[in-house]
Amino acid sequence: MRKFSVNREIESLDPTAEQIRRQKDFSRLHHDYDRLTKRSKKPIYQDPKLYLLVVLIGIILLLLFLEEI
Repeated sequence: MRKFSVNREIESLDPTAEQIRRQKDFSRLHHDYDRLTKRSKKPIYQDPKLYLLVVLIGIILLLLFLEEI
């Protein structure tokens, strides 16, 4: 069983001025949130970089499986 200790020191948990300033820019905060949570609108076959990555991984896997045979 874990041993826990109670922290009796009263510390100020107020955010710093920099943290407040960073969160006040709502448009940037909202854009970052949307970018993290929303999926891209393009399908995988229309995104050239992602499509190339999937094709390269497929070719590598195909070569690995054909080598074992």
